[in-house]
Amino acid sequence: MPSENASDLTTMSLLTILRPATENDCRFIHNAHLHAVQYTCIRSYNERVLQAWEALLDMESYRATINDSSKALWVIEYKGAIQGFFQVDFKEAQLDALYVHPLFHNQGLGTALLRRAEALAASKGLCFLKLYASLNSIPFYHLNGYESLCEAVLPLNQDVKVKCELMRKYL
Repeated sequence: MPSENASDLTTMSLLTILRPATENDCRFIHNAHLHAVQYTCIRSYNERVLQAWEALLDMESYRATINDSSKALWVIEYKGAIQGFFQVDFKEAQLDALYVHPLFHNQGLGTALLRRAEALAASKGLCFLKLYASLNSIPFYHLNGYESLCEAVLPLNQDVKVKCELMRKYL
């Protein structure tokens, strides 16, 4: 099993690197996250939901995750730039986020990120991983072995809620 240390780089090809995030990556993570929400989720959510979602994206939250030993934040570099990331919470056995810049969808980046998140979770002794999937991402998670448990609604702020799907995979 590969190490989860920052010095350990998992290389998919000459152009793709999967590695733990550093504080210097936060603005690039934010860029990939923002574009994924703006351009990928637009097919499933209205403008009000998207604006509330975008307002929650905060570079400080990435820094906090990087410095929290009960969580992991990894990035995927493709063609020399960060194009996606995942965030997992080991205490909650939950994949909190997995996003790929929309210009780089369908190139295996999301699947690589998901596999690494699952491997890290298993290495921490977790027997399953749960997540709240945005409506547009449900097919991706089904293809990767996740089962739908129920529909869910999460608050983005006091006025706006987002529909999603609670999903789980046994590792």
